[in-house]
Formats: sequence, C-alpha cells, structure tokens
Amino acid sequence: MSDAPLTTYDDVPYADYVFHYSHPDRLATLAGLLGMTTAPPGTCRVLELGCAGGGNLIPMALTLPGSTFLGIDLSPRQIASGQEVVAALGLSNIDLRPLSILDVSKELGQFDYVICHGVYSWVPPAVQDKILAICKENLALNGVAYVSYNTFPGWHLRAMVREMLRYHSGQFQEAAEQVGQARALLDFLIDAAGDPEGIYGSILRKEADVLGRAPDAYLFHEHLEEVNAPVYFHEFVNRASARGLQYLAEARPAPLPRTLSAKAQETLEGLGADLIRAEQYLDFVRNRTFRWTLLCHDRVMLRRPPSATTVQGLQVSALARPVDEGTAAGGEFRTPEGLSLSTQNPLLRAVLLGLLEASPRAVPFAELLEQVRAVVPGAGDQVPEALADALLQSFLAGFVDLHVHPPPLVGALSARPVASALARLQAKVGERVTSLRHRMVELNGFERQVLVLLDGSRDRVAILEALVEAVARKDVEFSQNGRPLEDLDQVRQILEGAVGPTMERLASLGMLQA
Repeated sequence: MSDAPLTTYDDVPYADYVFHYSHPDRLATLAGLLGMTTAPPGTCRVLELGCAGGGNLIPMALTLPGSTFLGIDLSPRQIASGQEVVAALGLSNIDLRPLSILDVSKELGQFDYVICHGVYSWVPPAVQDKILAICKENLALNGVAYVSYNTFPGWHLRAMVREMLRYHSGQFQEAAEQVGQARALLDFLIDAAGDPEGIYGSILRKEADVLGRAPDAYLFHEHLEEVNAPVYFHEFVNRASARGLQYLAEARPAPLPRTLSAKAQETLEGLGADLIRAEQYLDFVRNRTFRWTLLCHDRVMLRRPPSATTVQGLQVSALARPVDEGTAAGGEFRTPEGLSLSTQNPLLRAVLLGLLEASPRAVPFAELLEQVRAVVPGAGDQVPEALADALLQSFLAGFVDLHVHPPPLVGALSARPVASALARLQAKVGERVTSLRHRMVELNGFERQVLVLLDGSRDRVAILEALVEAVARKDVEFSQNGRPLEDLDQVRQILEGAVGPTMERLASLGMLQA
C-alpha cells in the first residue's frame, strides 16, 4: 500500500489518544455482566478500524503481551508514525497497516474484539455499511464490536454551527487558515448575536466553549470535513440488525439527569416499551450528541438487566475520591470527570474508601468483602449481595471500574520503580502520556523528568543524582523567584524533598507497573 492516496488526516493528523471505553477489559466486563462469555483480554485478538497512529492500540499491546492486535488506517503518514513507536518499544504482537476499510476481507480472519472509534459518522454510506459488515464477518462468535458515532437530537444544534463554519472556511485553501477562520467566524457570530442568553447565543457560546478547549485537528475533522453524518440511535441499531448484529450495551453508560422528576421518570418507563425505544427516548431527554455502542452477533443469548452476581467474580478499582480529603467519614465523592456522589450508606462509603487505600491497583471482590465486614458493624449474611449490587450501580454511574483483567499496577513504590515504557517514551516529547489504566494524563515538566528515569535500573538515590546531573548539564532548569537556580547544593536539597512525592503521584496516576 505504498501508493495509498493521501487523506485529510495526512494533512492534518488527528491527535493520537487512548479511548478507555474501548479496552478489551472494559468490553469483556460489560459483556460478562450481560451473560456473555468472551475471550479473555489477556489472550485475545483485536482489530481496530481507523487506528490513526496506533495511540489506542499500542498501549493495549504493551500491557496485554499474550494478545495480538491489528490496526488499519487509510493515512500512510499516521501509520508510519505508529510503526515508529511500535519499533521503539520492540513490540511483536501488533501490526499497523495502511489499508482502506473497504479492502478488509474475511482473509484477515476473525477477531474477539473489533474497535471503530471516531470513524463511522465521518465516512460515506458505503464505508459505514462496510464497518458493520466487518463487525459481522470478522467478529468471533462470542466477540464484541465497539462503534462510536455522533447522534441526534444533540447534533441538530451542532450541525447548524458546522454548516456556517464550513461555508465561511471553504473559501480558504490551507487547513490551518480554514481552522483560524472558523474560530474567528464563531467569535464574530457570538459578538453579533445580540442577546447572549437567548437560544441562538447560547448555542453559539456552548459550541465555542467545546471548540475553545479542543485542538485544531478536532475542529477541522469535526466541523470542516466534507462528511459528518450523525444518526439517531434507533437508526444505527436498525442498520446493525440488518447485518445480523444486536445491541449489547453502551461502553460508557450515561445515568439519568439528576434534574429528572419522578413524574418524568415514570413517563419514560411508559414510553420505553423495549430497550431500544427506552434508549432512544433517553437520548431525547439528554439531547445526546455521541454514543459508544457495543454490538454482538444476534444469535448470542443475553441476560438483562446486568447481573450483580457476576460482580462477585470481578475486581474493582477506584475512580471517585472524597470531596473533603481530610474527612474520611465524609459522604461526598467526586470523579476526575466531575461526577459527584453523596452517600451516607456505610457499606458504600466503606467500599469507596477501601478502594482508595488500594488505589491505583484493583481489588478482588472477595478481598473487598472482607474489608467491608471488618469496618461495617453488624454486617450479616446479605453483605455479598448488597456489596455486589452497590458496586454494579456505582460502576454503571461511573464511580468505580470493574475488571475481568485489571492493569498490572503497583500500589506501593519498589526500591527500583518501573514506569510504563510507552509513557517514558511519550514523556520525552510532550506533556500528555498514557497511563497503564488506558487513560491520558497530563504531567508537568518535573514529573516528566522523573518518569523518564524510572526504567527499573535506578533506586531513589540514583534518580536524585541523575536529576542533579541533568541540571548541571543544563538539560533541566530550576528557577527560584523567577531566576535560574544554578547552585547544585541548593538544587539537590530541593530535589531530595520532591523526588519521593513525585514518584508517589506517578504511582497514583497508574504509571508504575508491577
């Protein structure tokens, strides 16, 4: 495929991120809760369609050495970039190919997990149909396919802004100028809209807020590409059904809005005669713009609702932390995404606090059960069922993670800590690195310097000396009161108090492996 045509993704490469909700551990966990027996994430075969530079697939290959991974993308530039990373890490269980989705055939074999993130809505109908065909023909009997896409009704409002930005930017040739002009037009429209609190002004300001936090590549491919075709959820499910696939679940469950009244909830229950209709009406209520949908073969027998009993065979990790870190008895918890949970339930509070003590590592259900029994007075025979149900609801609400195959993390520092090889490689060139929890993490300059040194060959003293030497070589600059600090004795004194806490933070972020 050396003569593969260039695409807009060669001209404007998309940021190479991980997508936590597409990880085989996540897919297998959700499928298991609904009665499926999928391939173990540690020994599975994974295909990603539209893998860009492998930013999502390479971390999987690194932490799941017993599994094999194939990623394809139409952009030779992005594939070449990913191949460089694969070579630098010495990975032999991943193959990245410059290949069109339309050229995928049964000869590639079957895969236990098929991933297609950020592609379906941005390709023509023929390619959309091919994606679903691959999810059918190249998916193992008990396999799970993940497809994300833009949805209505939320995208009706965003599409209005997109159409205006495309109209204006279309008169310019260079991608960078198109993006700059699109941002300028949106600013102008907000200023000229008149009433900032009116419907039109609110729509413009909301979109400006989203795009203001997004990189240029996102704006270009989301708003300026020729194709962006959102669908209603029920339309997507019907298309999948026509291909012999059925709706499994959402990889990222969305809880009901807290503002929803009891009467509205009752009405929703009456409108949702079946699962698909219920989900569609929920999208109407949420004004949903995006879905992370899981599919499986229509012959697979599913068990709904999700089984709390299955939770007793899983492992659990923390996502939420107490809002008041200094008050262990507090009942309010919050996730990094801003989700909050208030509870005075002693069982649930003990669970969340126990998970935090073990964080970032996952805790087997049986171990967590013993911890809860030790701290909750009067815990009786019903605790396993109550605990399993509490964990299931917390998982579906986004406050804990459940795992069939948790990442290989450590909870305490070893004498010679080892950080993820991929994170060490990324830390040399940028602030965003991939954790072993399959999430993007932003590090400051000092944290990156420490992370790069954690290759298992150095103890804390050697790490300190390496940092001091880097300052002496002027590879690293320390400042005090806005002026460079060149006295190495002062530098060493400062570093002695900073290295330990920094390594502890890197461990808490899921950077250090067992």
